[in-house]
Amino acid sequence: MNIEQHFPLFFGQMDDMVFLVEWKNNELWYTKVNASAQTKLDFDMIGRKLREVLPSSVFQTLYPFYLKCIETKQPVTYSDLNLFVADLPASETGLTCIEYNNKTYVLAITKNINHLKERVEDYIFLDSLVTNTVDAMLVLDIKGIILKINEAFVQHFGWEACELIGHNWSNGVFIPEKLRIQANKIWESLLKGISVPSMETVRLTKSGEPIQVSISYSPVFNEEKQVVAISMIYRSIEHLKELEEQLEESNEAYKSLFSYHRNAVIMVNKDGIIVNGNDACEQIIGFSKNEIIGFSFLDYITKKLPKQKIEMNGKAIHYDLSTKNANGVALYLNVTHVPIIVKDDLKGMYIIAQDITEQRLAEIEREQLQEQLTFLAYHDSLTELPNRRFMEERLEAAIKEAEQSGKMLALLFLDCDHFKVINDTYGHETGDKLLIAFSKRLTNCIRNEDVVGRIGGDEFVIMLQDIEDMEMVVKVADRLLQSLDQPYAVQGKQFQTTTSIGISTYPDNGVTVKQLFRKADQALYSVKNSGRNGYAFSTQ
Repeated sequence: MNIEQHFPLFFGQMDDMVFLVEWKNNELWYTKVNASAQTKLDFDMIGRKLREVLPSSVFQTLYPFYLKCIETKQPVTYSDLNLFVADLPASETGLTCIEYNNKTYVLAITKNINHLKERVEDYIFLDSLVTNTVDAMLVLDIKGIILKINEAFVQHFGWEACELIGHNWSNGVFIPEKLRIQANKIWESLLKGISVPSMETVRLTKSGEPIQVSISYSPVFNEEKQVVAISMIYRSIEHLKELEEQLEESNEAYKSLFSYHRNAVIMVNKDGIIVNGNDACEQIIGFSKNEIIGFSFLDYITKKLPKQKIEMNGKAIHYDLSTKNANGVALYLNVTHVPIIVKDDLKGMYIIAQDITEQRLAEIEREQLQEQLTFLAYHDSLTELPNRRFMEERLEAAIKEAEQSGKMLALLFLDCDHFKVINDTYGHETGDKLLIAFSKRLTNCIRNEDVVGRIGGDEFVIMLQDIEDMEMVVKVADRLLQSLDQPYAVQGKQFQTTTSIGISTYPDNGVTVKQLFRKADQALYSVKNSGRNGYAFSTQ
């Protein structure tokens, strides 16, 4: 089997987009694409050149990566984060050169990396915040080395970035000598992740002039809750009027953000009672803010998420919520709690809810489809019993367990006597219903740890595990004969049928799946040749 034949086996069901591209006549040709790529791109690619299919700008961007992969015979990776473009996903593509049968291929696997896109956007946003904020700002590593200062710091204190970046903050000449012990104690607290309240103090400009400032300290944590950096925001308090104006502008900006945010935003007080909501609340959940004001959000969310501890403790939390909108329609929300803290006092929380219903329903549909496909791959569609593939894999595992435990196991190979006559006489529908009834009786005759499977037509197998002696197998076989000998009522008709059973055991009749199946099959045919309606053990 060549690479093109292998392609659907390995990549057909992958969620990532996969392309097999052939390099011939100095051109790149689409040879194979998987279902995910075909569905997401929704245009015909097979047998066409990349330069014909892709927009010119896209092809010119991608072509050097493919050429590098082919020339170096080394894997090549490239990515397109589509930063701050909400409708375009971030992706990363890995290229692998494959030479087979005097042909050169490139296998391209494109993964969705939206999580990385979000991190990069967050970094750019935070970097922009540091750069453009009106307050003077320092960012330091955990050794106290200054990593970044913004333009506002330069304007307030007079130092250029090149004069401070790379130098230790504690030795900085902008800290008065008499305040250095105090500054070092604050630094030690920040390194431990301890919150330090804003404080009013004195700092020096480059010219040595003391100025009154208010400093806000913030440890920066990584995902493991470890302190990785410290930020310090300096605000001059010698120009109170200017600050009052800036504060008013900030308040208006926050009001605008609250009112026009595309996600639902509600404000709750420290008791969890809703005191305000934006217009998006009504658009997403169907209730106007007047209908939800006074409602206890904390009580509601506690009932919805009893296993998740939700408290008004001043900590930001993040979770997904399954609920219903005003019309009773299923609604999935991604919820974030942002504490409202004024002078170290918790005043309430902002609750920001993003509607992820469409995304979640698509995920549920994919999960259900995957479960269905997995079930169909290992089960018979008529009786829903395990199929041959399942039984062979299960028997393989049982043989290994039996080898370790030293116990026996048995494989019963059986069919429904004279089923073909019934099927031919009364039709396939009647035959199918008879097989379903037949399979249910098989299941009722065995223990929970044993397994019944249908391997085709009227042929079934039963695997008995942890067998102490042959008498246990005989009892099961007798029970099967007795149960299957009883009349069947199918579509208003009575049928009388029996079964023939061939039995092989591990390790006496074989130590592999193939051997046990063959020996049980041979024993079955000896029963059928002897008149049916009975069982026989393999004698080989």
